Order: sequence, then structure tokens, then C-alpha cells
Amino acid sequence: MKTIDTLISDMYEVIEGKGGWDEAITQFLSHEISSIAEDRFSAEQKPRDRLSLSMLGTPCKTKIWNMVNDRASEEPLSAEALGTFFYGDLLEAFIISLAKAAGHTVEGLQGEVNVFGIPGHGDCIIDGWRVDVKSASNFGFEKFKKNSLKEDDPFGYISQLSSYLHADQDDPRVTEKNKAAFLVVKKERFKLCLDIYDLRKELDLKEGEVNRAKEVVQGDEPDYRVPPVAEGKSGNEVLSVMCNYCGWRKKCWPNVRTFIYSTGPKHFTKIVREPRVMEVTE
Repeated sequence: MKTIDTLISDMYEVIEGKGGWDEAITQFLSHEISSIAEDRFSAEQKPRDRLSLSMLGTPCKTKIWNMVNDRASEEPLSAEALGTFFYGDLLEAFIISLAKAAGHTVEGLQGEVNVFGIPGHGDCIIDGWRVDVKSASNFGFEKFKKNSLKEDDPFGYISQLSSYLHADQDDPRVTEKNKAAFLVVKKERFKLCLDIYDLRKELDLKEGEVNRAKEVVQGDEPDYRVPPVAEGKSGNEVLSVMCNYCGWRKKCWPNVRTFIYSTGPKHFTKIVREPRVMEVTE
């Protein structure tokens, strides 16, 4: 029986045409793609208005509060953003298909889990390990490759993974009870990474983490804002990465100014030196 240690090399062998991909895998991937498209495009996406495990580790408590209590002021996702999410979903379905084709045991796809009353859905269990499948940009992929999420985790991925593993403690399919992994595919140019973390500390602290999140959403709106960061040595300040992707960016920062760079938009909260690129005006 194969183990997770050879997962990446075995998946690359499938890509190289060295066996494993068959009609059953093709049918599995076809079904997954159809289901993803149906879920994404058959009706308008409705946001959740309750705590979930994917929200739990969000570093900004104001965002957690807004997710549950103020969906009305959330900026709607653009077609570009929704299409990008669809790309990510497709890649993740492909990666799971590769793992199956490579002869590894893949179970519990999108299985329901619950941690101290907070629901969620775990991606999968591979060879007895809890695994969360991610697609990542070049920059994000490097963080997984360097095993550095515990030092820099703006989207709360470690919390999410440890929550799933906490729910797995009584699941006989999960034989590794202290560690879990991210299986990551780079979006711009195909590359795979398996990023493993020891989560014993996070497991021990999980009940407190859940209780704090419950207290946040049941209380008044926090006045906390994630501080802006310096933009080089210009004296300008821009929103942090987590604020860039937040649907309540304008609510928290109504006077923000947005400029378009070759690498994408930057949202300025303070301008000392005027940017020499086009500004977005509405």
C-alpha cells in the first residue's frame, strides 16, 4: 500500500504518462468538473451568514463579525473573481484525480466535519492523512514550499487545517492524528508541493479559538482594522494582503485610493508621493 511520502513523485509519473490514469479516473474528473460548474454558475452565489471552519482562522476579527452580521455591505464578487475561483476549483479537482490515479487512497471528499458546534467540509483524506488541496499563485506557492505558513498566514489556512484534523480525532480513516498537509498546485506553471505541519499546539488551543470567534460574532462590531503597510520607501501606505481581498474593504477604508500596476491593483490609505500609474475612479 502506498504512503503519502511518495505522493508527489507518483503524481508526476501519472502526468508523464507512466500509468494509473484510466476510464474510471476520467469519469471521476468529468463528474467533478460538471458538479463544480453546476454549483458555480447555475444560480447566484449566496454567502454564508454563520460561522464556518473556513472563517475561523481569519486574522481580522472585524471581518469575522462582518461575515456573520453584515453581509449586506459586502462588495459583490466580480465576474473576474468568480471565474478565477472556478479555475482554482478545476485545478483542485484535477489534483485529487491525479492522486487517485497514482494509486493512493483518497477518501472523505468534501466530508462534513464539526468542531465545537462549528461546521465545515474537509477536502479529503489521503493515505490516512488529513489533506487540504490548494491552488496558489507563484508567491503563495513559495510559502507552502518553504513550510512558512505558521509565520505568515494572512488567510488562516493553518487554523482551517487544524480544525479539520481536530474533527478527525475519532475518525478511523485518519491514522495520523498530530500532523496534516496541504497538497498545493502552482497556477501559473504546473508544479506540485506537499506541505506538512505538526498541529499539536493548534489542536490543544482549538476550543479557545472557537469560543473567541463565537464571542466576536455575538458581540458588537469590533473597531479593529488591520494596519496598512509601507509601500517601499515612498512614505505611502497600502492595504495589507488580507484587506486587498476582503469584501468589506470600502466599509473599513472608505477613503482608499486604488491605482493599477502591472502586478495588479494597489489600494492606498496614505499618499506622500503620487503614484505614476492610472488611478481607478468611480
